[in-house]
Amino acid sequence: MDYRFPEVAKLSYVWWLHVIAKVETRILSPQTTYVAFFVFKLAERQHGFENRPVQLRVDFEGREDGEGLSVVLDSRGNIDDVMPKDREDGWKEVEMGEFFNEDGEDGSVLCSLKEVDNYHTKSGLIVEGIELRPRLGS
Repeated sequence: MDYRFPEVAKLSYVWWLHVIAKVETRILSPQTTYVAFFVFKLAERQHGFENRPVQLRVDFEGREDGEGLSVVLDSRGNIDDVMPKDREDGWKEVEMGEFFNEDGEDGSVLCSLKEVDNYHTKSGLIVEGIELRPRLGS
């Protein structure tokens, strides 16, 4: 597999999954709306993601005022009409949510993916990362 970065996270075998990215707003452009994208692949031999939604959230640290989304990563089903999309580089991405960076003094933004169903194991998720992009037209 081709990777943009020297290291990626490969999920071997877990019961609970929680991925968190923390970004300081001071390093982002002020007066800008950003969209967070979870970038991933599923290995040929993956399990635990079939028709099992993960929860995606984007919030300022200390505040859970953003709306969460439920998404099925294997694309065989969807919830909330959110589906992963294929990218030209061979990876998939799914929109996690957005936030407005007013003056860059809002602290940290937390972007998270969580699946903690105790009754199902998971494996085969390859995480390239979480990308923040300015919303076009903002």
